[in-house]
This record gives sequence, structure tokens and C-alpha cells, in this order.
Amino acid sequence: MEYSEIKLNISNDNIKEYKLFEGIKIYSDTFISDDKKTLTNKRIYITKKRNYVYYERTDVNWNYWNSKDKYDLSFDTDSIKHNIVFEVSKDLTLFSQYLSEEIIKKIMKKEENGEIVEKLDI
Repeated sequence: MEYSEIKLNISNDNIKEYKLFEGIKIYSDTFISDDKKTLTNKRIYITKKRNYVYYERTDVNWNYWNSKDKYDLSFDTDSIKHNIVFEVSKDLTLFSQYLSEEIIKKIMKKEENGEIVEKLDI
């Protein structure tokens, strides 16, 4: 596997903080809140030392106003709580509090079968 430098912003305030490590992103998905005002991006990385990194970031959905029928002047973007979760574990199942068991099982199966990174000589 070829690992690349991963730089993740872990700041929950205005002072910037970053985590830097060598890894590969093996899962990424974005979830929109029911009210469509926030987006939550969830990612899992695997590191050179075979640890898993879970990273979750919740931000304002700046595309909220793209639809003409959503002209909501009462939407105060400052009211959205910016939230970041960063956790490291040897056991992927410990992230079940953030991801469904089905997703975790799929990742584990793909990893066991060597499907995460397939090197092609083409």
C-alpha cells in the first residue's frame, strides 16, 4: 500500500490545530441534517502502523440557500456548532458509536479480501 501524508484540522475553536500522519483514506461519506442546515463528513483512515483513525467534522451547509424556496433569513450560521471528532484505535469496531455496524463490517470484509487498495500493472 502507498501511504500519503494526511493533515486533519481538529480545531473546535478559532485557534488552528492539526493532526498529521501517514495513511490511506478507506471510508468517506457526507450526511446532511434533517433541517438541511449542517453537513457531517465521516472518514476512516488506516495508518502505516495498522491503526484506524476516525475523523468526523460537522459544518454549516453553505448550499442551504441554493434553492429559491429556502430563503430563510432566520438561519443564523453562527448558531451552528462546529464539531470535530478525532479518534485512533487498533479495533475498527470501536467506531460503531459513529458508524453503522453494516458499514464497519463492509470495510472489514474489503480489507480482509485485499480490496481496499488493488495495485494494477496496466
